[in-house]
Amino acid sequence: MPIRTAFHIFAPMGIFGGLAFAGIFYAAAEYEHMSGWKWALASVAVSLTIRGLFPLSFIFVLPAQFGLFCILAWMNIRAKKERETERAKAAEEDRLRRQERARLSREQASTTDSDAREAARAAREEAELRERQERVRRAREAREREEREQAERNKQG
Repeated sequence: MPIRTAFHIFAPMGIFGGLAFAGIFYAAAEYEHMSGWKWALASVAVSLTIRGLFPLSFIFVLPAQFGLFCILAWMNIRAKKERETERAKAAEEDRLRRQERARLSREQASTTDSDAREAARAAREEAELRERQERVRRAREAREREEREQAERNKQG
């Protein structure tokens, strides 16, 4: 005599068991920062598929749910590795950007220093030029004075 599963005593247990697994998967996926509803629906789909293939055998649901959990764990490990790779890449890019900024700052500072040195050198050269011109002017004036004095002595004497 065939037993109708809708009125069977274990039928509600299959529904509650499937929902319990769905709740477990939802919580585990959300804890691991994954999409909880997607995993909960996958758990319900696995439960319904196994119940459809093997009616009245809850024991086959457990390995299927364990397999789904293994897939969840594998996906989580893979996602963590991808995030770690992205973090390392971002950290490397940030380090390179900071090095470039430091290099540009050093170059700008050395350019500023060299500009200041160039301005100081130009000021020194200008001061030396004025000093030379002043010495030449004094020497000319002294020579002209001596020539006038010599010319005056020649006239007198």
